[in-house]
Amino acid sequence: MPLIDFCVKWGHLLIGLSLVSGLMVRLSGVFGILLMLVYWTAHLDFPYVESNVNFLLDYHIVYAGLIVYLIVIRAGHVFGLDLYAEKLDLIGQNPFLRPLVN
Repeated sequence: MPLIDFCVKWGHLLIGLSLVSGLMVRLSGVFGILLMLVYWTAHLDFPYVESNVNFLLDYHIVYAGLIVYLIVIRAGHVFGLDLYAEKLDLIGQNPFLRPLVN
């Protein structure tokens, strides 16, 4: 359990920093969506989530949808560092790093 605890804490930190700074939004967005879906399934008591009021939908699904929206509109290029990172020679010439900020 200490390894899982360590990975969850650092995963939250790295996903949050990436989404807030706008650097590698595509990659961190995918991991953020997976994290929200895992938390949603942990609270799921089919077909209700957490209580009898929520029917298959709660804030975890809403946050996952918001992260999908951030990926689709390329939010890292608007208010983030993806636009500047894309112009770096290291990323522009490396075909493996280019999709992370493109």
